[in-house]
Amino acid sequence: MAIVTVSRECGSGGEDIAKTVAKKLNYEYVSKRTIYAEMEEHGKKWLEWGKELDEHAPSTWERYDQSYAGYLALVEHCIYKSALKNNVVILGRGGNFLLKDIPYALRVRITGSVEERAKTLAGRVGVNEAVARKMLKYSDDERAIFIKRAYRKDWYDPDEYDLVLNSGHMRADEVVDLIVGEIPARDRAATPGAQETLRRLELASRVKAAIITDFRQFMPTLEVSHDGKEIVLRGVYLFSRERKKVLLDIAKRVAAPTGVRSELHLRGA
Repeated sequence: MAIVTVSRECGSGGEDIAKTVAKKLNYEYVSKRTIYAEMEEHGKKWLEWGKELDEHAPSTWERYDQSYAGYLALVEHCIYKSALKNNVVILGRGGNFLLKDIPYALRVRITGSVEERAKTLAGRVGVNEAVARKMLKYSDDERAIFIKRAYRKDWYDPDEYDLVLNSGHMRADEVVDLIVGEIPARDRAATPGAQETLRRLELASRVKAAIITDFRQFMPTLEVSHDGKEIVLRGVYLFSRERKKVLLDIAKRVAAPTGVRSELHLRGA
């Protein structure tokens, strides 16, 4: 029943560790390839935008663009949808932040010293260590800014993870064994109540993704949640009542038979 999320610094070996954990547990491995496949179901344009925006520090223009908002909504829904299957390892894309309130999700971060990571990266891509250090800084900065913009969280904050493991201080198989050793306790935490919490998060994210990827309207302030009984839409709507109706109709179609409550405020109607 457990879910594992793996956040990793560039050159830490986190991706290989995540794959090995998934293989050892016989869990599904969810990576950017999985997310791209989900995006392509919404149209080729979303796949193209996803490849451009994935773990990338957004420009000022991108932050307020509907394609960027839609990309984030699709990523969130893919993570929740994948987590709902249970027995999955999810690599990157802020999965640890999205699943913070799910007790059977084990949120892991793989780190390493700059020196160790630079040696690893230099050997992998065939550059000297000075160049590798610059590549590390660029990659880490991009990911940190992406997380800050997407989730308003600090990618480096150890309190956002259940396990922080330094791959430079132990062998990869030792790191894998530590993660796998935590799984029985997470399995026991998969209570019906916890699973229902995840189900509600997935439904709310599905509604949000459907609304934001519909180009008949755009609502930058939109927040979608589940209060235990119905889907709740909150935000300030800047357009006409007709467009508000489109938004509510999308939510009702996706959330059926769950109810939908609107707390949208109109401006300029």
